[in-house]
Amino acid sequence: MKKILLVPLVVLINILFTNLALAQNQIKYKAFSQNDFDKNAVLKETYNLWNNNRTNWFSESKDSAKTSFFVDTRKYKGIVNYGVTFKSKTFRGFQFLEHLSMCFLKIEITKCNFNPKDSIAEIEGFVSGNNDWGSNVFMRTKKIKDYVEVFLGEKRDTIRVCYLGNTVNKDSVGVKLRNKEADEFTVLDQFTAFYFKNYQYYKTNLAEKQPFKIKGKVSKNTLLAFGSGASYAEVFDLGSMIYDPNKNRGKKIIQRENYDCKPLITANKLVADIEKEKSQKQEINYYTYTKSAENYILTRQFGKAKEEYNLLAKKYPTLFARDIHNAIRCAILSRDFKTAFWWGEKLALKGVKLPYFNAKIFNGIRKNPEWKNFSTKYDSICKNAQSKWNVNLKNELTNLLNEDQADYGLENRKSPKTLYETTERVTGKLIDLIKKEGYPSEERIGSLVIKDTVLISFPDFNVLIIHALQQKPDNLPALNELLDKNSNALEYDAKRQVNIMGGGSCFCIYKGNLYSLKSCGRNELELKKIIFKFNNPKGFIMENGNFVVEAHDSKNPKEVDDYYKQRYNLIMKLTDDWEFYEK
Repeated sequence: MKKILLVPLVVLINILFTNLALAQNQIKYKAFSQNDFDKNAVLKETYNLWNNNRTNWFSESKDSAKTSFFVDTRKYKGIVNYGVTFKSKTFRGFQFLEHLSMCFLKIEITKCNFNPKDSIAEIEGFVSGNNDWGSNVFMRTKKIKDYVEVFLGEKRDTIRVCYLGNTVNKDSVGVKLRNKEADEFTVLDQFTAFYFKNYQYYKTNLAEKQPFKIKGKVSKNTLLAFGSGASYAEVFDLGSMIYDPNKNRGKKIIQRENYDCKPLITANKLVADIEKEKSQKQEINYYTYTKSAENYILTRQFGKAKEEYNLLAKKYPTLFARDIHNAIRCAILSRDFKTAFWWGEKLALKGVKLPYFNAKIFNGIRKNPEWKNFSTKYDSICKNAQSKWNVNLKNELTNLLNEDQADYGLENRKSPKTLYETTERVTGKLIDLIKKEGYPSEERIGSLVIKDTVLISFPDFNVLIIHALQQKPDNLPALNELLDKNSNALEYDAKRQVNIMGGGSCFCIYKGNLYSLKSCGRNELELKKIIFKFNNPKGFIMENGNFVVEAHDSKNPKEVDDYYKQRYNLIMKLTDDWEFYEK
């Protein structure tokens, strides 16, 4: 009897333990949290969405595919860096600028339930992000409504082509790639990508905070992906989260401080290259000292700025007047009058007359006992410098400037074709003049001063160079060759005298307020430079950063105000006198 009962008992125990073991290996009905998703976030800052309406940043695809693709565009160079060139057909000045940024999405999970019986996951939450289209190649009047697309499924790898697209009006601007005519379907590059073949889908507007919900079957290879045209995709490895929870258990979660945008290209130049250049050890040159000195001035460390200018003077016998102008002020604000007088004598070599020192900042040294000897010596040095000026060079430049302004003047501005022809003619004469007489440096023709006390860092003839750079006449390469030569000789201040890139600025002043484009991020040094321009009582001549002043549009004030709220971050109020400033 005991033996008969023993056999069923053993079988029963085996069945019981077998069921328990199987139950332990089975995935139970489970809820997942935000933390689980964060640990299983993958492919960060790698992919962005090219959907079937805008297959890449600029144009639709050449094929007829209606699928949305997640594309790895990290190797994108920028249009001009692929060798694309632009030339105006209408003789109007044209400057192609590309600014590209990628923004960030924020995914908040409020509910995620997985049922092992049917392998179905139900996920709900909120998605938010910046709805600023990342490329400033487009005019700001082109309104693009963007969406967030949500996919749940298994990915398939592929390749996507990046086309040139419709970046300019072909009727007015010619476009070539490596000297061959280009159109919107000219291939620039191709990138690795993936798409979802069998998937569940959800779509919502890209805004501050939008709800989403999605439900579908999950396998070991299932991904949950959120994508938007100008944003980095957020991708989560649901397969590992559910079926292999130990895979990413020890992964460190890095919280992002903000969810604005990351600049990738600024004024046609890759930001990564800019940062790389900054990090590399560079040769110390003239501008190393002036940049350091101006950065100290920005923070009111005038003593340290003075030392930088002193080092500059030891390294270079000839200095630009604007740097001498700043050095004198730093010496005065450091209460070093002896050094201020020494710098003053250097300014006399530029032919700047003694009334320059009537400015308020010089009140202290004019009362100093050394002033009498200084002023007598200064006049003598100044007159000697003026006697060595190249009068013919100075007169010929005046003639060229008058010839230029006869057609460029606001009251009698000629047609674009005439302006181009004028610039080409004047540029040719300027090239011949420089070859014959030398570059019109401050030592050859003196520095420009207005109202006795105001030193102008940009000479009047600089407009001839700017017009040549804008119009791009056929003789521009010859002019550039001369300018490069004289820049190396520190006769032409190439780094600081020409700036035609203002239209591509990340900063804008509107109604006296300083704004920063969200897609550009935040550059603290540039901000300090701009802010300093509006609070510079000592009259320093500084690089004031790159910004644009937008005139107040009284016809559509609400539309413009709304535009700024949408695409810009307000930094601060710069001035209440904005109506005067915008005139």
